[in-house]
Amino acid sequence: MTAQRAREVLGLQAYSTRIHQLRYGNFEPPRRPHGGEVPPVDFVAPCFRPAFGEGSSRTVGDLTRPARILDFVLRKTLLPRTGYRDGFTRIQQWLVAHLISQTPFDLWDLVVSEIEDTILESFRGWRQLPYAHWITLLILRARPVSLPAHLQRELTDSDTVFPHYDPKQMLRAHYDLRAPRPPSAPRGPMPPPSPRGTRSSGAVPETEEQ
Repeated sequence: MTAQRAREVLGLQAYSTRIHQLRYGNFEPPRRPHGGEVPPVDFVAPCFRPAFGEGSSRTVGDLTRPARILDFVLRKTLLPRTGYRDGFTRIQQWLVAHLISQTPFDLWDLVVSEIEDTILESFRGWRQLPYAHWITLLILRARPVSLPAHLQRELTDSDTVFPHYDPKQMLRAHYDLRAPRPPSAPRGPMPPPSPRGTRSSGAVPETEEQ
């Protein structure tokens, strides 16, 4: 599927501004290990409470109310994040600043770039891929050939929310990664029961330190 066809299906426009190119330059995926550029102070200043300047803190707590709302929406939609709630990463800064300034950017390029980085990081990465419902929608609406009946039925019945993509699931599906348990020592003869009303020295300890 071409990028043009995907944009048609999703109703997206192509723009020359690309978030990953601004952040990482011309690095090839996976790009995340390179860190990327921090957005300029003048560009992100409208996102933060005054007085904001060079060297100022850039955390979620420093954001203006509109910027915090936009960041929350991004975490639930375009850039899903489940952890690090107090952090405001570089890509979050780029995205929120573009939304606050109403600067158009290429949405499809952002999604594809995130997918590329997640897949190419593979087992070395810890991020997950949350765009399964987008991919399902594209397959249903833009498939070039007819799908087998069972695949068509599975896609049609799919929900709009899917579990996160985890490349390690492929390993777990075929191999047992757990270390084998050491063989248990043979049990000796059971001690005779203690007389009623008394305790043997091997009874339940009175404290956890025993």
